[in-house]
Amino acid sequence: MKKFLSCTIILILLFCVKVSGQDYTFSNHNIVPFSLNPALAGNANAIRIATNYRQQWMNLGNRYHTARVSYDQNFYKQMCSLGFAYTYDNMSDGIFQTNEFALVYSHNIRLSDGYFIRLGIQGSLFLNYFGYGNLIFEDQYDPGSGGINPTTLESFENDNRIIGDFSAGIAFVMENKLTIGFSANHLSEPDNGFIDKNRNKIYRKYVAHINYLYDFKHQSGLYKKRDLSSTYLFINANYQHQYNFNAAYLGAGVAFKPLILGVAFKSNFIDSNIASAMVGVHYKGLQLFYICDFNVSTEGNGTWAHELSLIYVIKPKRKDLCPVVYW
Repeated sequence: MKKFLSCTIILILLFCVKVSGQDYTFSNHNIVPFSLNPALAGNANAIRIATNYRQQWMNLGNRYHTARVSYDQNFYKQMCSLGFAYTYDNMSDGIFQTNEFALVYSHNIRLSDGYFIRLGIQGSLFLNYFGYGNLIFEDQYDPGSGGINPTTLESFENDNRIIGDFSAGIAFVMENKLTIGFSANHLSEPDNGFIDKNRNKIYRKYVAHINYLYDFKHQSGLYKKRDLSSTYLFINANYQHQYNFNAAYLGAGVAFKPLILGVAFKSNFIDSNIASAMVGVHYKGLQLFYICDFNVSTEGNGTWAHELSLIYVIKPKRKDLCPVVYW
């Protein structure tokens, strides 16, 4: 009976929450390249290879984990950047799986020395799988014996879906220390239904973000500087809106290379309040981050999470780098 109730809850999550299927989340999107805004692809002034892994809902038995691999590169002469990302999202031990393949292009428009507009576009292909064979449905439960029958009369129109999607974004960059951006995701509002193709539209998601960095050595800004100094502060904030869902994030940190420390708080203004702590190590072009989420809501369950991120940056030889933010 307990297993049947658990599967019922999973079905509610999968089919009643219409907008959550594609929108995986990470605690700090600033170390997950161009995950909030495609205009930020290439903002490492270099070749950047990143891997990110998140595991959450720990007290539900390792029910939800997300892995992402990305590559992006800045092309200085052409004032543009290209990026690619693959994301694997696994909910409820494989009952619902999403594979996303994303291709990103961003372009820089120079306003004046140190001031730039970045425009970005992203095309994504989603391969979704629903493993309903691992679930137990109501008609399988025998109330007389309390046992579970091996067969069910339940059927689904689709257990695999292929979905195309698009996103776009814009960002204003000032002296490589201030970035203000806006992105619109799921512009095509694709359908994500397994039962009825016309009932599970993924609504557009809008994201506004601001990132500020203060380098103690380069106090006037990082324009045409080859890299950050050993000590700097950073503040990040974003706000997300999707249909009837809203969320806000505020984070701050300090770096004393090779150590990077940060804290953050995020809320959906209803029943989810999460505090995060981050510790990172930076050695030459290699960065390693660990983030832990703590559920600080009065009501909440399963929101304890862990994240690991590994980023490798290959800096170009030239010194007059493309004017973008990197941390």
